[in-house]
Amino acid sequence: MRAIVTAGLLAAALIGSVGAFAEPVATQPGAFPRDEVSLRDLDNKQLRIVRRAGAQCFHSGEGGFASRGPASRACIIGLADNTVATSEDEALQAYHNALPLNVRYDENRPGLYWQRFVEK
Repeated sequence: MRAIVTAGLLAAALIGSVGAFAEPVATQPGAFPRDEVSLRDLDNKQLRIVRRAGAQCFHSGEGGFASRGPASRACIIGLADNTVATSEDEALQAYHNALPLNVRYDENRPGLYWQRFVEK
């Protein structure tokens, strides 16, 4: 019984110490620029990634483009998230994560959606 309690306390101490020294996450919504030129560029990059994922899913037989099936959506979400996550662009990762889910993977979203993030 004493060993279990000791192991639990040790695990809690290790988890607490790791969390205390964690750096801020670069993918938080405030981690991308808020000026018009940078946001337009980030939006174009993210939209190209989503459209490329849709094209790849379409040609692989999973659907894509106008298909609304679950396999198609899963394919697009997986490819887009993987591409953004493996990019070394922290601003793009933050922008991608800041977009609402109904817009993040929409190939036909309004071209001016990025304007909602502009700080004046």
